[in-house]
Amino acid sequence: MTPTLARLHAEHANLERLVRLLDDHASVPKTPTFGDLGVLVDTVYYLTHFPDVSHHPLEDRIVEQLRGRQVLPAGFADEIEAQHVTLAHQGDAFMRDLESAARCETLSWEIVSPNLRLYAERLRHNMAVEELILFPTARRVLENADWQIIDAALDTAQDPLFGARVDDRFRQLHAAIAAQAHCDCDLAPGQDAEQEQ
Repeated sequence: MTPTLARLHAEHANLERLVRLLDDHASVPKTPTFGDLGVLVDTVYYLTHFPDVSHHPLEDRIVEQLRGRQVLPAGFADEIEAQHVTLAHQGDAFMRDLESAARCETLSWEIVSPNLRLYAERLRHNMAVEELILFPTARRVLENADWQIIDAALDTAQDPLFGARVDDRFRQLHAAIAAQAHCDCDLAPGQDAEQEQ
């Protein structure tokens, strides 16, 4: 497996932790506490400022290389790119909804909660499709020259939540993920799921 695909797999494992956190909060019938809303805001902020800016564009570059080889199912490349655009737009809109719900303004939790569930499900679906079709095809078809083109535009920004150093903004979210995983762990990038048991 190339380092780029290994990075994407590790980031998907981390994103799955966030999807589970979103699902847990979406199932709460009443407005979460201020602290829990803060965790949700940090989660969506992270999703719109790291995966939407670094992770998804890297996958889009892989899609473009495969599109040139004409090895993807019909419409698949457009679908993946459309999913990324939808996630970015929905993440931005959901951030506004969360802030409104936190201030008890125009939106109630009864309206925000289903949107949260939909956002989490779209992210989960996007990762599943990539793991089932995009990554195996890239592993099978792309050559070193393709990976050099993909990696040439690689965003080298460090992951502010799961990277070597957790950004101060995400310390509360990092602690919430560790608590959800029932571990006293550092949740390093690419950490095996067995550590969450």
